[in-house]
Amino acid sequence: MKKAFTITELLVAVGLLAAVLAASTMIFHYAIEAQRTAMATAEIMRTMRAITDQLNMDFAGLRTSDAPMIMEFHGDPNDANKADSVVFFANGDFQTSDGTVTSPVARIYYGQSGFVQNVCPNPYSHKLTNDIKDPCDTRNKIFARKQVLIAPSLTVLSPTGEYDINDISKQVKDYNAVPAVGNAWISRPNVNSNDANYIPMYLAKGVDNFSIMYSSGISGGKITWLPATNTNNRLYFGLSGTAYPALIKFTFTLYDSKKILKTGRTFEHIVYIGN
Repeated sequence: MKKAFTITELLVAVGLLAAVLAASTMIFHYAIEAQRTAMATAEIMRTMRAITDQLNMDFAGLRTSDAPMIMEFHGDPNDANKADSVVFFANGDFQTSDGTVTSPVARIYYGQSGFVQNVCPNPYSHKLTNDIKDPCDTRNKIFARKQVLIAPSLTVLSPTGEYDINDISKQVKDYNAVPAVGNAWISRPNVNSNDANYIPMYLAKGVDNFSIMYSSGISGGKITWLPATNTNNRLYFGLSGTAYPALIKFTFTLYDSKKILKTGRTFEHIVYIGN
């Protein structure tokens, strides 16, 4: 006759099985979380590389002899969050979105976009909600790169604003004489990610707290970055303005689309201009 299991043995066996299942569940949970974190990190790193590669490419062609650069520092006095922007002229191989107009020179803007619908008017507002459809959600903030080709050989104005028929000297003259021109250079473009017409200005999504600092270079073994404090100001470099900086530092926080990394990841990228 076979000996049966006692109640005690059954309880021990059930307890051991429960412990193994609990441990397995925890291991599975941590494995899933690790995978989610890895995917979110990979998404953020792809975005970071797209931004920094484009910055490097554009600033490699920066024109300093006959063109200015304008930085606008925009910080909320009640929040450490920033939404700075910069516009400059660069040499390169540029074309309109439809490929019909090309030019070796363009005026380029970098900064967080505005919003098509006037539902979140302050791009420096920092908000992380539970609904990805919330237009004010940090993950919905779009980082814009707007290029305007310099095409003085053309006589017809661009219907989409993708090129300017005035040469650089005329544009600079108008900037100094007409305040509205300068405001148009540095103004935030509205970018609707659901509209194909805005795609040329769409660089990345989920970009927040975009900050710009500049420096004249290394002095006394260290680099002094300006502006030293949070400010709301516009600074004109080149020509009759402040001398071009030697270094520009861009700082920005990136968020993954699924809000897995709650605080995002913050990066610094330095572009060397030289003296």
